[in-house]
Amino acid sequence: MPTDTPTFTILKPARLMDGTDSPPKTGMAVLLQDDRIQAIGPADKIAFPGAATGEVLEFPDATLLPGLIDCHTHTNMPGTGRRGEDVHREDTDDIRLMRSAHNVAIALQSGVTTVCDCGGWNKTTFSLKEAIKEGLVNGPRVLAAGRPITTTGGHCWFMGSEADGVDGVRQAARQLIKEGADFLKVMGTGGSTLGTDPFRPAFSLEELQAIGDEGHRRNRVVVAHCRTNDAMRMVIDAGFDAIMHGWFTDDTGKKTYDEKLADYIAKKEVRVNPTLQITRSRFQLFEGRDLTPEEEAQYTRMQANHAETLDHCGRLFKAGVKLMAGSDCGWGVYPFGHFDRELLALVNAGLTPTQAIVAGTSNNAELLGVGDIIGTVEEGKLADLLVVEGNPAENITDIANVTAVFRTGERIR
Repeated sequence: MPTDTPTFTILKPARLMDGTDSPPKTGMAVLLQDDRIQAIGPADKIAFPGAATGEVLEFPDATLLPGLIDCHTHTNMPGTGRRGEDVHREDTDDIRLMRSAHNVAIALQSGVTTVCDCGGWNKTTFSLKEAIKEGLVNGPRVLAAGRPITTTGGHCWFMGSEADGVDGVRQAARQLIKEGADFLKVMGTGGSTLGTDPFRPAFSLEELQAIGDEGHRRNRVVVAHCRTNDAMRMVIDAGFDAIMHGWFTDDTGKKTYDEKLADYIAKKEVRVNPTLQITRSRFQLFEGRDLTPEEEAQYTRMQANHAETLDHCGRLFKAGVKLMAGSDCGWGVYPFGHFDRELLALVNAGLTPTQAIVAGTSNNAELLGVGDIIGTVEEGKLADLLVVEGNPAENITDIANVTAVFRTGERIR
């Protein structure tokens, strides 16, 4: 935190990536004053102001870039394969909150300086956010949706925000905002929750419009979990800001890329978080062991499905849709600490490494309404920074070679 006596630090990396489409710059230095980026320029020109002194940190083989922003996490979840129903039945809110604290600490150490929690039990994620602000938990900045708004018996009903009808969903949205929701998350279709249908819309258009109106009236971003084309059209019509998953399927679950829908998403400037690694992560359940014929067939289907999802994501990007990098970690068998795998998946879908990094930094900050303070290496912004060995602009896997993480100017030990 800033004090009466400013603290200065100069960072001298081999390369600087600023979180935009610009190529890396060499020979640059960054001056930090307390929690802010004070100046950026050629290394031989950046110096401590006046008679001030401070620390000079040199990273001769590393790249400096903005702290990563994971726009889709579930901090209550363990990422060990336990289903949401299991965590609901077997854990208490106390355990879920402590797990959240554990998970975000891992995320921070991996270079993720901001996480969006897209669905947790009751008020646990609001408590997590406050605990980090008070210094009780060592973690990144948390933007929390709280409980996702879902229909009675809908996807993640057990988290505590079932709502039906225009009046019901409006009240649910207002209650979440009252409790401190930074954005609203809506389950636009079913999902992995038992008894739900992931391939048909869950809400009526009127219900979705009511949620969107309430969120935007209170200056909140509104996003929707969608796993089908019909639901994506509906949330766009309702004025939502972003789609989570955004997998192109018909009402039978068949992968069906819709060019007109992709153009509509682009025209309305709706962002999409494709959550590519969450499907790829399930491959580990089949790898490294002998498979039965049934397992072999299932694994082959999963690989084909993932390949098609990558293809659709690449085509969506070429259609002009801005992508948001979000892992969905905590769910399934995707633990915290591996956001780099989502960035790699975006590259496998056709983005350049720099474009993938933009999706995981400035694109997310802009959509989430925090682009004025984080998301790029820019004078005046908070010093949320990541230093990695190597050059992720050439090899995206270098993003996992974490050397240093700075959260609001403080180096994480």
